[in-house]
Amino acid sequence: MSEGATSPALEPEAAPLPDNDDIHREIFLRLPPLPSSLPRASLVCKRWRRILSDPAFLRRFRAHHRAPPLLGFFADEDGDIDFVPTLRRPDRIPGARFSLPRRRRGDDYLSFLGCRHGLALFVDRARSEAVVWNPVTGSQCRVPFPPDFNKRHVYYKGAVLSSSGDGHVHGDCRLIPFKLVLVHQTDLHDTLASACLYESESGTSDILEFDLDGQSLAIIQKPEDPRVTNNSGIQALRLEGNKLGLATLSKLSIQLWQRETNSDAAGTWVPWKTIELDKLLSLDRLTRIWTATILGFDEDSNAFFICTSVGIYMIHLESTRFTKLFQGDSFTAYYPYTSLYTAGLGIDDGDDRAEMLNNT
Repeated sequence: MSEGATSPALEPEAAPLPDNDDIHREIFLRLPPLPSSLPRASLVCKRWRRILSDPAFLRRFRAHHRAPPLLGFFADEDGDIDFVPTLRRPDRIPGARFSLPRRRRGDDYLSFLGCRHGLALFVDRARSEAVVWNPVTGSQCRVPFPPDFNKRHVYYKGAVLSSSGDGHVHGDCRLIPFKLVLVHQTDLHDTLASACLYESESGTSDILEFDLDGQSLAIIQKPEDPRVTNNSGIQALRLEGNKLGLATLSKLSIQLWQRETNSDAAGTWVPWKTIELDKLLSLDRLTRIWTATILGFDEDSNAFFICTSVGIYMIHLESTRFTKLFQGDSFTAYYPYTSLYTAGLGIDDGDDRAEMLNNT
């Protein structure tokens, strides 16, 4: 052996990786945010299950994956509402898992208004209440209409959103703090509308009444463009930098607009991008789209959901990449539902864990 050489037996051994839970947490944090990921990993051993079921880790996991997956759609056909899953096994959520809140005896059917931030919104006309529901946890909050808000033969529009700011975490508790906005008119030709704002943390409601003809408040008009007609499907959206955006659908073209403000604080609509559906989807002549409707927009994934005569599609805003989700029809209202689903990690969740195993 030459001078200065080191015997293999004397070479220092590589330092072993620390045997602590921090490395496991960092690895688990990078699992895909699909329904089966954490429940299946938790079945490996008690140690993994303890880490994965820790509420602090679950908060980190949900915050790390800011764009939750599309779990499916709530399909509303004349008040008959069912959940239509879109994921494949083992991540597919059975439709029965997201059954609607129980109706009370004598209630009319619940009117579905939409989903956002993992929450669904209904109007219970019989009891003059709005119902905010978390399908993942099954929890719900019933919000009575304020005085003078309830009238017969009214048309409701509304939205529910997390009041936790940009850092909202889907499914972080049984029912995350939320804000609820409802707007109603006595009929479609009435120029007087009423709006109600409810905040769950304070438990209070405020009413804003405005005259559509008098425009006593600042009302943003639609873009003045031949492509924007009274029959256009319109979807408001939030663009990068918290700019207000708008999508209008006319025939088979989606025109995207963004709101620009000049030095005098006057706002104008500026065309931004055009999506030609018939060209994008490359449909056969025999199956070309003859009708299309904007179902909604998911601001977490920046994706549109379009209902056409040949199926339901998801179209990403920046790349215009599209995915056909399932065969739908234009006679049913579809509401996309996105959320991080981590069922199967609690103490009393044997059924959910068995369901994940059977779907493997």
